[in-house]
Amino acid sequence: MQSKIRKIIENPILYLGIFLRILYSYISYPINYLIFRKIGFGTYISISSSIRNAKRIDLGKYVEINSNVILWPSRLIVSNHVQINPGTAIYGDVKIGKYVMIAPNCMIAGGNHAFARIDIPMIKQGATTKGIIIEDDVWIGANSTIVDGVTIHQGAIVAAGSVVTKDVTSYDIVAGTPATRIGSRI
Repeated sequence: MQSKIRKIIENPILYLGIFLRILYSYISYPINYLIFRKIGFGTYISISSSIRNAKRIDLGKYVEINSNVILWPSRLIVSNHVQINPGTAIYGDVKIGKYVMIAPNCMIAGGNHAFARIDIPMIKQGATTKGIIIEDDVWIGANSTIVDGVTIHQGAIVAAGSVVTKDVTSYDIVAGTPATRIGSRI
């Protein structure tokens, strides 16, 4: 107990910021409940985030959507205790499990543009979607890209700057462009 008090005394501004953020999430809950179809208690949504299709977004308990996050999904399901850090963009059909950490400036694109016909501009050909699934206890490093159709299985780590084009096996660590297995947590 004394060590916690000592930490607060040594870093009062840090802990004041944490307290204010928690207070804000509780005060804004009724408003967020009206905006979103489903939102868990204790979820924090930064006022500087950009959100479209709010009725197609389900947010679990204690989700953190930090500043400058872009959520423009066709369908987004986020489980409990998920952290989405600044600059991340999520598009298309995406499902995120529990205890997932998404570092800053990630692109999670659960959709793609149709481009098969050359007689019609690509912008007018519509979109395709297979969706992205990110299972429980996954860490996605900063500046990573996850493309449509990928599943990142439980406990995996995606190293910073990676481009994930194929499924990632449970507890694997992947890195690179395209991402390949470099290790395992087991």
